[in-house]
Parts: sequence; C-alpha cells; structure tokens
Amino acid sequence: MVKKYTKKDIIKRASFKLHMTHNDCKIIADCFFEILEQMITENKDSINIEVRNFGVFNVLKTKERHNARNPKTKEKVVIPERKKVVFKPSKKIKQKLYN
Repeated sequence: MVKKYTKKDIIKRASFKLHMTHNDCKIIADCFFEILEQMITENKDSINIEVRNFGVFNVLKTKERHNARNPKTKEKVVIPERKKVVFKPSKKIKQKLYN
C-alpha cells in the first residue's frame, strides 16, 4: 500500500517539530512552495536548485521528437520541445533509503 503525503501533512509535522501554530507553518510552507515554483518556472535554458542535505532539482529541456506515432491511428506526430523537472536526492537521503 502506498502512503500518500500532502502539503497538510508537511505543515502538521513542521508545526509539531517547530512548536509553532498550524497557521504560521502554513504561511511558511506556502511561501516556500511559491518561491520554489517561481524558481522552477523561470524562463532560463537550464535551472539547478540545490538544497543541501536534501537534493537537487534540475529543469531540463527535452528534445523535439519527429518519429513519434499515435498508437491508435498509427499517424506520425511531432512532439515539441518542452521542459521537465528532475530531482536527484542527496547522499544523506540515499543512505537512509538504502540502509
């Protein structure tokens, strides 16, 4: 069974750990996620956001694909160039996951 965490769960744990009210932690979390969203969606070719002891978010461009095919109609389709977000966890997190 997959455990699904939401922003509400993050806020609840942060408010407990920091001894702050739920509303104060909600403001901080909203601000953090808004800033992260702004950084990720900047109009740059390559974006690298590094959070020490957590990981790195990379925004990479995908290549335009000319040889794609619609499986239903077998029609050739061109998939345009776009961006994708990739997360690479830190060594500290990798060690916790694999031990």
